Amino acid sequence: MRIDYFISAQSALQWLAIFSATSSQLATTANAQSSLLDALDEALLNDIIEAYITHEPSTCTSPASESATSFSFNWPGTNAASNWFPDFEPFEQGLFQAIMSHTDAGDLSWSIRIGGGGNMYSHFASDLYGETMPPQKHTGSPWIDEVQQSVSVNTVLNKNLLAGPEFCPGPNIENKNECKPYFIHQAGAYQEDAPNTDVPFFSPSLARHCSG
Repeated sequence: MRIDYFISAQSALQWLAIFSATSSQLATTANAQSSLLDALDEALLNDIIEAYITHEPSTCTSPASESATSFSFNWPGTNAASNWFPDFEPFEQGLFQAIMSHTDAGDLSWSIRIGGGGNMYSHFASDLYGETMPPQKHTGSPWIDEVQQSVSVNTVLNKNLLAGPEFCPGPNIENKNECKPYFIHQAGAYQEDAPNTDVPFFSPSLARHCSG
């Protein structure tokens, strides 16, 4: 048995008007929420960065510099000219957070890509030397070691036999007189906990904002 449904042209127009109004309201709400989240991110980052004694405001604020520099949080696809190690290349999208580009009249144009942890993992100068970062052919650590990043080391617990048995389980690592490492990479963790890290674990983003 088949049941056909028919609505009049007037009813169709009424439903279309309701749907359009609802979609517009949802878009307005989404934009407002996005603006609020961006303002929160900006406040968090400013609070953290300005707390450093050595903090200095950006000097790249001239109209010429601002007009020649752009950024985006949208994934632009892999840059084939970066020549990343093919086995790790599929993981880049999960790492990516932002791209910033600068266009120069000479040969000084560049673009940088920033990972979720805020670390720079790509610096590409198309008119000079291309990609400046290593190709990431480093077992178990794509964009974890060979990037621009900060590393925090607990100097009390890092490879310290006196730290306590909870940090020195079993025999010493590789029969050396040391305990386990105790540090955090800004970029993420090594792939040394299979199967949990078969896909690289890159540091998450707590806040992101660009004033440019």
